Amino acid sequence: MRRGAVPDDLLLPGVLIDRGTLLVDEARLLFPGDVLHEAGHVAVLPPSERERTVGLLPADGGQEMAALAWSYAAAVAFSLPLDVVFHDKFKAGGRWLRESFTAGVPFGVPLLQWWEMTRLPDAPPAFDHLTPFPAMTRWLRDHEPAAAPPG
Repeated sequence: MRRGAVPDDLLLPGVLIDRGTLLVDEARLLFPGDVLHEAGHVAVLPPSERERTVGLLPADGGQEMAALAWSYAAAVAFSLPLDVVFHDKFKAGGRWLRESFTAGVPFGVPLLQWWEMTRLPDAPPAFDHLTPFPAMTRWLRDHEPAAAPPG
């Protein structure tokens, strides 16, 4: 993360993804938890995309769900209140996300499992080497889309 000025016309005020780094403009940032969610987007990008993505992310519903799950795991790891990350103005419905993750709804986790970042609690034995969600075995995706995860 770096601090600095970002354009006014961003989808998410105050945060710009810049080749694997977040540029944060604290004067324009509306919700501090948005930084954590955007970090989730950076973390779940394939390495080749992470290195070249500036500004808007490619439209990918799977990566969005994975970034939501990653954000929840990060909030739990840092003992952050969920309403900091999934605030009431959150585009996907902050309250609904808080309630869903708290109830154990694992959307996004199957992708994190496929990328060997964590696993569902009831995952097949082939994934036993991974830490069960919301803990993370690894926080950064290291597989390209065409490559199956090792193991």
